[in-house]
Amino acid sequence: MSLNPARPRWPLITLRVTAGLTALLALIQPILAGGFLQGYYPLLDAHMMAAMILATAVLLSVIAAVLAWRLSGLPNRTAVQYGILLLCCVAQISLGFSRVLLIHIPLGVGIFVMAEKFAVEVFQFKPAAGSAPAAAPTMADLTAVAAAGPEVAE
Repeated sequence: MSLNPARPRWPLITLRVTAGLTALLALIQPILAGGFLQGYYPLLDAHMMAAMILATAVLLSVIAAVLAWRLSGLPNRTAVQYGILLLCCVAQISLGFSRVLLIHIPLGVGIFVMAEKFAVEVFQFKPAAGSAPAAAPTMADLTAVAAAGPEVAE
């Protein structure tokens, strides 16, 4: 019997929610930009607002990924990936306001691909077998560990 407490699942669930939201917002961005290019000009403002919301969702994903790494056993790679995605979003917004479309459009494609790929990875993550919620130890379990001596309890 392991005396390690079960890892909480709420950080992983939170990350899955924010990753899904990030992926959905990244999917909406090219639709809004395409509508603007077809002549429906109010969609440029919607594209800008959606970019701000996307950057906020990515920031929340970074926070959730750090919590899931520290508390739920998620690989630290995921937090680093979402950190890189956040930096890309900041650069993307800056390039959009500067109207540097030569870099803005390919970077937008990269952000879309990263957001979708990272969301798939988060949803495919399975916590380790030892981190599943375990039944609370009974008095007999605690007595057996205490009787076994200090070398077993460590």
